[in-house]
Amino acid sequence: MADTSHSASNALDWEGTYKGIVPCADCEGIQTTITLNKNLTYVLTTVYLGKENDAESELNGKFFWNADGLKIVLEGIENAPNQYFVGENKLFQLDMKGNRITGNLAKNYQLQKVNQL
Repeated sequence: MADTSHSASNALDWEGTYKGIVPCADCEGIQTTITLNKNLTYVLTTVYLGKENDAESELNGKFFWNADGLKIVLEGIENAPNQYFVGENKLFQLDMKGNRITGNLAKNYQLQKVNQL
């Protein structure tokens, strides 16, 4: 059983807005902004840089913590990454299976906290 007495969900100030530009296979990068609210809702805004009119989209939904309280899962997202490891003032985008991205580009999958709600 996982020890949930000390986890990101209860030990970190995770509520707030996170921003970063993550790699994109067919564009210059995906400008990503995620706002996590205390009531377990989120707003995800993405801008595909270098695409016609820098295609922007916004998604609102709920998220939940995994069993050990270290990762969040954004509901309502299919066929795209929807899991993030929650660190101190950072979100780390995980791969489609929920694993940390490794290798030379790993640091490019981080979103920095820009404000506290």
